[in-house]
Amino acid sequence: MIESVLDKIREYYLERLPFNKILGIDIDFLDYESGQAVTSFNMTKDLIGNSIAGILHGGVTASVIDLTGGLSAFISCAKIHEGKSLDDIEKKLASSATIDMRVDYLRPGKGHSFQCRSRIIRAGSRIVVAKIDLYNEKETRIATGTATYLIG
Repeated sequence: MIESVLDKIREYYLERLPFNKILGIDIDFLDYESGQAVTSFNMTKDLIGNSIAGILHGGVTASVIDLTGGLSAFISCAKIHEGKSLDDIEKKLASSATIDMRVDYLRPGKGHSFQCRSRIIRAGSRIVVAKIDLYNEKETRIATGTATYLIG
């Protein structure tokens, strides 16, 4: 059942959220027990924010931090509604939302590929707080964020 729930989360994020397709996001890892999530994407010319420096757009950085933290929130939502049908869980996922987010840009977004890692700081029955970090392929931390999610 747990793998079915994680598959539903993957499907929802990769198939039902068109913006994630534009970013080229892959989901590398989801852990049901801890709520950890890892996503990755490659730099493309469409994601550049400064054409002279060739660095990642800050909006892309914030978006990836938000969506990766959202995966952790979705896992938490699924755990709270454990035992319900996959359709019921999907409805809960659809009613979840980001209610606050802070991003600290630590370095220019230089790199060919990026990985974003999220972990849950606090998970309640309606509110989840996640800590998220974005790294380039050299393991240099580009940005860090904290986000709060309302879960269904």
